[in-house]
Amino acid sequence: MKLSTFRTILTLLMLIFFLTASIGFAEDYLVIKKKSGPTQKVPLNFPPDQIESFQVESGPNNQPSNAGAQLNPPGGAEKSAQTPSERPAITSDEGPVDTSGSKVPTQESQAFKKGPQIKQGQGPGISGPTRHTTPGPEKAVPFKGPDQSQTKPSVGVEQRSVSTTSQGQGASNQQPATRSVFNVGIFKLPDNIAALPDFSAFKPFKVLATDRVDLDPAKGENEPSGLPEKMDDTGLRFMGTFLVSGEGLFRWRVESKDGVRLNIDDKTIIENDGIHQAASKDGYVHLAEGVHSIILDSFNSKGAPLLKLFVQAPTGQEQLFSIGNGLLGWKEPAKPYDVLWGHIYFVPQGNYPEGPDFGKLTPVGRLIAPQLDIDGGNFPGIPGRRDMIGLKYQGFFNVEGAGIFAFRLIADNFAKLMIGKNPIVEMTKGSKNDQGVIGWAFLQQGSYPIVLDYFHTQGEPKLQLFVTQPTKPEELFSPANTLTGFPADSGKLSLIPAFVYFVPTNTKKMPNFNKLSPAGMFFTKSIDYPIDRGTREFPGIPKREEWFGIRFYVKFSLSDQEAGTYKFRIVCDDSARLIIGKKMVVNAEGGGAKPATQSGSVELTPGSHEMFLDYLQTTGPDGVQLFITPPGGQEKIFSFD
Repeated sequence: MKLSTFRTILTLLMLIFFLTASIGFAEDYLVIKKKSGPTQKVPLNFPPDQIESFQVESGPNNQPSNAGAQLNPPGGAEKSAQTPSERPAITSDEGPVDTSGSKVPTQESQAFKKGPQIKQGQGPGISGPTRHTTPGPEKAVPFKGPDQSQTKPSVGVEQRSVSTTSQGQGASNQQPATRSVFNVGIFKLPDNIAALPDFSAFKPFKVLATDRVDLDPAKGENEPSGLPEKMDDTGLRFMGTFLVSGEGLFRWRVESKDGVRLNIDDKTIIENDGIHQAASKDGYVHLAEGVHSIILDSFNSKGAPLLKLFVQAPTGQEQLFSIGNGLLGWKEPAKPYDVLWGHIYFVPQGNYPEGPDFGKLTPVGRLIAPQLDIDGGNFPGIPGRRDMIGLKYQGFFNVEGAGIFAFRLIADNFAKLMIGKNPIVEMTKGSKNDQGVIGWAFLQQGSYPIVLDYFHTQGEPKLQLFVTQPTKPEELFSPANTLTGFPADSGKLSLIPAFVYFVPTNTKKMPNFNKLSPAGMFFTKSIDYPIDRGTREFPGIPKREEWFGIRFYVKFSLSDQEAGTYKFRIVCDDSARLIIGKKMVVNAEGGGAKPATQSGSVELTPGSHEMFLDYLQTTGPDGVQLFITPPGGQEKIFSFD
């Protein structure tokens, strides 16, 4: 045999030996169950109990970076273009690893993602917004919850192998999903340990399974069962995954003796380390719909242990956390524009007379509200906390027709309402009253963004938002209900347009409306608002009884037969004046104990004429009537009927 041939054979034998040896030593595998094709096993060079979560990172050209296998995403080839955050990953206690055991970079999981940005369209004003009957996608995208796009597979460690089952996949070619449990590693720690160790540096001497953390032997509560009788200098690590249906802000609470740390999705929620007596500590995290990882580390120095894990969903009462049952949050509505979306802020202690600057705070979660009607009790969607809460609600609503709308805001502390770019109502601590504060907005047909900031310090929370439409009674504001003003074609129906002006408090005399900007307008068939009509509200000015003015504008034409001397009479409280052309025909100055009554005459020639009736209301009773007596006729209310 030639020397070169002998060397070749020897090299092949050595290669086979090393390959066989390496395979023989790899007792742990990642078992990948594909939708199609054979099941694959990828060797692991670290213990499975060190696996914390699963994620597949994308390499160049969106190819999986795993050297040992090509992974097909759930749903088949049509979903192969998933983003890195949508793919499962494998991480150990020492950080993320690929299937070869090397560390790979990853992004820290977010507990909360910012919701949609409300684009500020044209706000209330005479010119009105661009007409939209429904809010289009170019205005805003419905809030997407934190990490809502991620789908993390469940993790199970059985018989020294690791398998994954993707949520939502069909049953074909897959094993039935098993109920989630905690894998509980039990560690013998150094004597007189005084703080939580790095459990990755220890090997558990026993592994148990449990559905909940309910350990208080003094009360006969021993879950997980099977723990050593003596728990001195013992560490416990609970690892698992759980399913959240819906989303929301969840409150977690741990009761423990000695050190404890709760991590959810790689984020520390609760930490109460060191040697201490029985104590309780809570924390909050916003969870999106899907699968989430959880790790609870604890140690017991001496004596009987105490360890309990509780959770409170966005709605409902606190209860022992059951990893197998999962959690239930609120469901995103079928019509995202029919609700208000709220960002939740935990505001640091301090004095905020004008409310906190939410732009400098980080939201801890979000919630939805079909309407704002918080009156005592707890905040809906914020379990277990009532003090130093900030809320920023955002949404859209639609308007048909046009008119002046009154918004009444009730709040226990600070609140501010904006429609478009315009502030409508603002309440500070000093302006607090049981009836709230009213603001007005002239809205024309279209879609409007709405933003409401609210800050609650302590005690009973109270936040309510009402709206009064031009011709309808007051009701709770709901973005699902289209607001209705006067019909868009009102100006074509031979009605009298009336421009409304909000005048400063303590206005003493009739202002020059030519120098003021109207706050809105309405239409009327006649100028007939008696002082004793039974209400102080004008039909087009809801919830406003003082400090406003109205200019009624009429343009009319007379034929040769209609020309002649016309007599006009005004009855009002407080003041009114009639101008035809450039002539002051009637000037009625009231404001006393009795209503003002004043008459005047004018010669009107054939042709076109312009007429203005200006009216001022300060305080007390209000009303204005205009009577007309045509040549040779009888006096009657001025009307286009």
